[in-house]
This record gives sequence, C-alpha cells and structure tokens, in this order.
Amino acid sequence: MGDVLNRGTKDKPRWYCRFVDADGKRKQRATSQPTRALALRVLAEIEARICRGQVGVPELAPEECERAQVTVRELAERFLEEYRSPRLKDLARYRREARTILGCRVLPVLGDRPAASVTTRDLERLRDDELAAGLAPASVMHTIAAVSKLYAWARKAGAVDCANPATGCTRPHGEESIDFLDHAEVGRLLAHAERAAPELHPMIATAIYAGLRKGELFGLRWSDLALDAGRIDVNRSYLLAPKSGKPRHVPIHPSLAPILRAWRDRCPATEERLAFPVPSGPGHRMGRREDTLGLEDLLRAAGCHAPAMPWHALRHSFAAHAVMGGASLYAVQRLLGHSSPLMTQRYAHLAPDFLAAEVARLAFAPPPAAGIADLGEARRLRAVTPAE
Repeated sequence: MGDVLNRGTKDKPRWYCRFVDADGKRKQRATSQPTRALALRVLAEIEARICRGQVGVPELAPEECERAQVTVRELAERFLEEYRSPRLKDLARYRREARTILGCRVLPVLGDRPAASVTTRDLERLRDDELAAGLAPASVMHTIAAVSKLYAWARKAGAVDCANPATGCTRPHGEESIDFLDHAEVGRLLAHAERAAPELHPMIATAIYAGLRKGELFGLRWSDLALDAGRIDVNRSYLLAPKSGKPRHVPIHPSLAPILRAWRDRCPATEERLAFPVPSGPGHRMGRREDTLGLEDLLRAAGCHAPAMPWHALRHSFAAHAVMGGASLYAVQRLLGHSSPLMTQRYAHLAPDFLAAEVARLAFAPPPAAGIADLGEARRLRAVTPAE
C-alpha cells in the first residue's frame, strides 16, 4: 500500500504520493492536489493501474511535459500578446486592463506556479484575500473573470491541458448602488449649468433627458441628431460601437429639443461635426474617458450631492425618474440600450405601485348578502341530511 505526505506547509501544502511501481521500485510523485483527500484519490488511481500491470505514472510525451511546466506568468505573457476576439471593440484597451488585473492581483500570488497546478481552491483563497483587503466585489469578479479567460484561451491554444480553476469558483456579489439626482437636484443642476457653464449645459441636458452614456455623448455627431424627426441615433461610444454593440434610437424630450437647436448654432466646429466637443488648446477635440469637464464641482455649486461617477449618475437619473414616472422596465431597457433585462431590473423597486398593482389583480367573489338564499349551500345540506 502506498501513502501520501505533505512536503509543503499547512497553508501551502504540496502533496506527494509514495508507492511501489509495477517494476518493484519504490517511487514518489507530486500529485499537484490542494488537499490530502484529493492526493489519496490520485494514489488510488496509480495503484489501480499497477494492479492491472501498467506503469503507475506513465511517462509524459515531450510536449505534455512542456505544457505541465509552463507557469502562470509565462501563460499570461502569451495571452496578453496573442489573445484577440472579434467581439472586442477595443483590443488595445482590453489588453491594458487585463495586464493591470493579472499583473497586480494574480501574478504576485500565482505567477511562479505551474499553470496546471493551480486549482479552484487556490483561486478561492485569492478571492477571499482580495475581499479581506477591502477590494469591491465587482473588482474581485474582474480578477476571477481574467483568470477564467486566461485558461479558456490557453486550452484552445494548446498551451495547457488542465481544468480551468475559475470553473466552480463562486463569484462574490455586491449590491450595486444606483446613485441619482432627485427631482429638485435635477432642476437646480440644469438651472445652474445654464447660467454658469452654458457650453456644458446642452451635454448635461442630453444626459438627463436621453440617458446617454458619457462615451455616447462624446461620440455624438450632429448627423446623429434628427431634430426635426425628434430622434437621437446612438451609433457609437467615442469612436467605437455602443456598449451593447448595437445602435439604438432615443426620442428627443420636448424640453431638450430647443436646447439642442440653440446649441447647434453656437457649437464649436470640428472635423467630425461633434455635438459636444471638448476644448483643447486653440481648438476642440472629442472627449476622453478621463474627462469629467468639472461636472462634480458644478453639482456642488448647484447645491446637489456629488456622486462618485457624476456622468453615469445623470444616466441613472434619467432611468430612475422614467421608472418613477410610470415607464415600463422594457421601455427603459430599450432606451438605455441594455443588452439584458437583468441590467434594468435594478430600477424595478422605484416603480410606483409596482407590487401593489400586481396584488390588486387578485379578485375574490363577495359573500352572499344576508337574507338571500344560497342555492349551493341548500344543495350541500340536502346531500348530507339523511332522509326521514
């Protein structure tokens, strides 16, 4: 009978199994398993092969040996260099973000480990450590997603031949806050922006009355604004397709139309005829992700609270007030360009009488009035009363 032993530490075990092979020689092999129970399972498989007259641990082919020895760091470098997908709108941006997540969160912990030795339990420890360090659940989910994408790509590329450790790793869930301006704050912001920042007022009004994302506002061209038809064609975010990958059409609110018409006459000219260009030196350019245009300060000056993501809070304000005004969640999903109705469900609790209307669907027949014969009851009494 063979046995297993831990040649690592209690926190970082390295389980080995010892056995007498079919050739009569006593051997020791690493199991690459995180627990003693799993190491014993490997030992049982080895002993079963020996009982059948086979070699306990078959020799690997050279390419299999190479795959078994590749580290997570080496795998990540290949992934960041070679990965591409037709579904990615901005490959360079994706690679930058993946490099930051993998380089700062994953590689310092797992980088020197053979990729084939990383287990789901290892990723769960990393998840728990990140949560204990104060990272937001959404950030931890990005870490797990990056590891999952890394291993999925590596298996397709033939770089590894092992299970994806992200499979079975429970993702943390945090409540997503919906920070929006109340009715009075919206009025104060629009009034103050019109006086103090007339060049920014049309963009703020469009965010509030149409619910566009910041990138969609920056990418909006006058050719996308059908003012006579009363429609905004959201065809892109910055220079790329919108987040959902599909264009959408948003009706222009009656209060927004005159603001846009007045702004069209004094909007700075750009080569693309941008609707909301950003000042840059002597001219103007398209806004970038890092541009906030002083909206946070403008909110405070208007007597409003300043959300962590001020431009996105204006989008939330559009959706929240639309739902509170009685708009259906389906309509709000279409207006916001959400690819899934689950994204829009977070506004459901704001709908007036949302649950009350459903409860009101219940209807029960009123009891019979006093003094009026109930024929059904009379028949039941005759059925149970014995005949004389």
